[in-house]
Amino acid sequence: MNFVILDLEWNPSYSKKLKGFINEIIEFGAIKVNSDLEIIDTFSALVRPQIGKKLNEKITTLTHITDEDVEDGCTYTHALSGFRKFLGDSVLMTWGITDIYVLMENTKYFLQDDRLSFIDNYTNLQDYCEDMLIQKNIKNNEKSAGKQMGLTTATELLEISLDNISHHRALDDSIIAYECFKNLYSYPILLSHIQKFNDEFYRKLTFKNTILCDLNNPLIDKKEMYFTCPCGYRAKRKKTWKFSCKSFIAPFACKHCGNTFMGRIQFKLKYDGVHIIKKIFKPINKENTDTQKVTAEK
Repeated sequence: MNFVILDLEWNPSYSKKLKGFINEIIEFGAIKVNSDLEIIDTFSALVRPQIGKKLNEKITTLTHITDEDVEDGCTYTHALSGFRKFLGDSVLMTWGITDIYVLMENTKYFLQDDRLSFIDNYTNLQDYCEDMLIQKNIKNNEKSAGKQMGLTTATELLEISLDNISHHRALDDSIIAYECFKNLYSYPILLSHIQKFNDEFYRKLTFKNTILCDLNNPLIDKKEMYFTCPCGYRAKRKKTWKFSCKSFIAPFACKHCGNTFMGRIQFKLKYDGVHIIKKIFKPINKENTDTQKVTAEK
């Protein structure tokens, strides 16, 4: 089994056809590794922009890719065709799913088809590495805070040297992702992260997360609308719920310790069901300032 780790660079371009912006791909970079995790091939292609006439200054500063660099680049269709051959029947890997979204977005724009039919199997390398770091008990503050782990954070946690490797160039970033993958490789666990790129995967990928804002929505479990005081006792809600900043908010008071606080609860509908996020903030008692924010997610 071979693995292809892909990274893309793109430029925000305004499309008159879409009457909005699109992340136009300007560079493909990928490496292919075998089952022994040896690099056996690489793929790199600069793509000549066809939507935006000029690269965004921030993109040039970040990637060091200039307008002159992409002038001689190939078209997106040609670059995609080359990558498709390079991928073959390998398992595609990307750091997070953003690159997959952008690949679908560009394919739909230039080829009128957002289905990436040439991909058979896919792994979100970011999710895999996060899970492996947790199993190895390697501290990850971003994960514990509910944030996705960046590639730089992963290399720091794994103490991977990035000498002679440039950030934010597609091929170099794919190599950095490979170093993380190699350091955390476990074939049995990896198998559970390999997904079939089928209809169900597309439905999950394109599902639009929704914030539930109506208390009468049958998807909202009102039994979850409670808060436990930091002292450990259940608090009592003092006023009716108000919807603000995508969450339901209400004041609470604890009869046991006298503490009062605001409780915030959010119901987010995702592909796999309703996710609940609770937060406690603005405690009045000074002794509870160390519990200013308590988060619980189901």
